[in-house]
Parts: sequence; structure tokens; C-alpha cells
Amino acid sequence: MASTATGHRSFRHELFLYHSSLDLLGFVVQLARDGVAAEEPTLLLLRADTARAVLHQIGRSPYLTVEPALGQPGRPPEHVATASSMLPEYARVVHQEPVIAPSQWPEWRRLEAVLNLALRHYDTWAVCAYDQHTLTANMVEDLYATHPLIGQDGHHRRNDRYRHPVNFLVQNSDDLPDPIERTPPAVELVDPSPATARAAVTWFAHGGLPSQEIDKLIYATHEAVTNALQHGRPPAVLRLWAQPGRVTVTVTDAGPGPTDPLVGPLSTEPPTDSADDPFAGPALGLWFIYQLVDVSRRSEPGGYTIRLTVTHPDNHPG
Repeated sequence: MASTATGHRSFRHELFLYHSSLDLLGFVVQLARDGVAAEEPTLLLLRADTARAVLHQIGRSPYLTVEPALGQPGRPPEHVATASSMLPEYARVVHQEPVIAPSQWPEWRRLEAVLNLALRHYDTWAVCAYDQHTLTANMVEDLYATHPLIGQDGHHRRNDRYRHPVNFLVQNSDDLPDPIERTPPAVELVDPSPATARAAVTWFAHGGLPSQEIDKLIYATHEAVTNALQHGRPPAVLRLWAQPGRVTVTVTDAGPGPTDPLVGPLSTEPPTDSADDPFAGPALGLWFIYQLVDVSRRSEPGGYTIRLTVTHPDNHPG
């Protein structure tokens, strides 16, 4: 295994910010060439134009695999599960990251932090390559806080701005309200039963979304309302906003919400909440919600809010 700035074998999570296609190409070609020379299985997840340019310079090798990069951000548990199944096969991985919309960034930055914990047992050097032109200053700061290593000017060094994942998750557990929440909702229900909540989403969640996305929102809303009624404090309030290609649901109760920052984004399998009844606690419902929709959470003096969003696939940035 080729050594990096850490000097030891373990999961190495590195950030590379590129300013141009040539900048990215130079970095990837050097890392891949070194991997091939060292006979280390190397995986490059790249967009088509970058992949062609890399293969033109390096050529084919049994130690080099090139696959398409992720076109749009998925949900955190999907990424954790995919990475966990992929990393054992490779010593080096470079992923050309997708463009992340501001509304998706809170969960994405938590995913980057979670990967340091979820993948810590793997002996892989994984580089997240981001186009700096698509990032705000706050996004860049989050990326520095969630990557122990930095790639820059041909060097790989320790990152002094890295923060322990649990500390980062605790300090960034609350998200800002979506701007849509400042407008009147299409429907507002107080202490709805799960059945009433499902019916409300079914009735109001129009907006040109595929039926499977509406179904996911129905199931996620059911779980959020059930959690609020069983584990929160009354009243539980459901609000829904329908826009063209996007539907947003919030469920608010007067309680503090979950206290474990790792519940939801880290789990790739259903959690066990108790020995007597493994399906009794809120963790299972939250895990289920994360599999289905985009999730945002916040705790405020008035209580805890979980926001569920589904967006038409054509509306995702890419």
C-alpha cells in the first residue's frame, strides 16, 4: 500500500478541490499511475470526459478500474452501504463528486463526517474530488472539517482543520428552515393519526412527481408522525407544501427530538432499540425515513422538527 501523509494503513479520507478540468486530470492521472505502478487496485469514479482523458494518458491496466461518477446525490444510507461493499476490493478510490444543491448540503456534510466512522475499518485511500466553483465558502469549510487529509499541489498532507466526526455531527445537527416554510402550507394538521397523515399526503402531494416518489413520502410521513405521537410531546403538527416537482412535509412536536447524532445517516441496517421489542423505538422509524426521502432536522425552543422532501429526479443538480 502506498503511504500517504498519515504514514499508516487504515481508511484515509482525503479532500481534493479542483479549479479546472486540467487541475483534476493532473491529480487523478498521478494518483492512478502511482497505484498501477505499485500494483494496487485503483478505482476511478469519473464523469465521461474526465474518464476518457485519464484512460488516454494511462491506458488500460488490470489494476485500474474506471466507472461513471455519481450523477446526483443519493441518500446517506445508500452511500454508506455502497462504499462498504466497494472498498474491500480497492486500495485507492477517487470519486468526482456531484454538484450538491444548498437544500441537500446539510445531510451531505453529515454524510462526509459519518464516512470517517462507518468506513474506519477499511484499508483504502479514498479521495473526494469537488469542483470548487460549485461550492460556497461555508461548504468548503464543512469539507475541510470532515476530511482528515488534503490533496494539494501534488502532495497529500494532514488537515489541521479536521474535526472529530461526532463533534461535527453534534454541532451541525440542526438545519435552517427551508424558505418554503415561511409561506402558508397547503395543509396543516394537529395531532393527526398516521392514517390521516397518509391520506393528507396522498391528496395534497401533487406537483408532477413520479408515483413512486409520492409513495416514499407517504411512508416517510407515516413514520415521522408515528414517532412524534409515540415518542415526542404534544401537540404534533404536520404541514405540507406542494411545488412543481417538489413536495415538502414537516412534522413538529414539543419534545427535544433524538439525542444520538448518528441515528439515521450512519445505519445501513434497521437498528435494534431494545432486547424486548426491537421495533419499538424511534430509531427504527428514523432509519426507515432516511431510506426513502431527503431529511433535515432541527431542535428549537418550541420543539423538534423533521423535514421530509421529495424532488423530481429531473430537478436534481448534476
